[in-house]
Amino acid sequence: MKKLLLIPALALTVFLFLQATSKEANETTIVSVEFDNEIPAHVKAVIDQKCYGCHNAESKNEKGKKKLDWDDFESSRKAKQLATMAKINETLVEGEMPPAKFLESKPEGKLSPEELQTLLDWSSGKKRAPKQ
Repeated sequence: MKKLLLIPALALTVFLFLQATSKEANETTIVSVEFDNEIPAHVKAVIDQKCYGCHNAESKNEKGKKKLDWDDFESSRKAKQLATMAKINETLVEGEMPPAKFLESKPEGKLSPEELQTLLDWSSGKKRAPKQ
């Protein structure tokens, strides 16, 4: 019984944490929080282009692979996915990804503002209403 309550409790905790730390609360109306085990196609496109090279099971980047393995993400449990999404969001908000050292040799790896916003929206679980 306790295990059944753990997933909704964790999801609520992550949601409340993200709400409390949102810097865009004044600019955005939150319509709903969504969670789907599958990564949406538009998000997956950004991940495949900008993130997957260092964060996959076959990567030579041991540190990147250890921190996040996209090959493992979709097959993991919801609770682990939610925790990973929260870490991804925090890392992006803090500007730690992609790392500056990586961008020195591969400037094309820099996230555009649109790509960054796509990943932030997905990793926070927010569905945003259009700005009026």
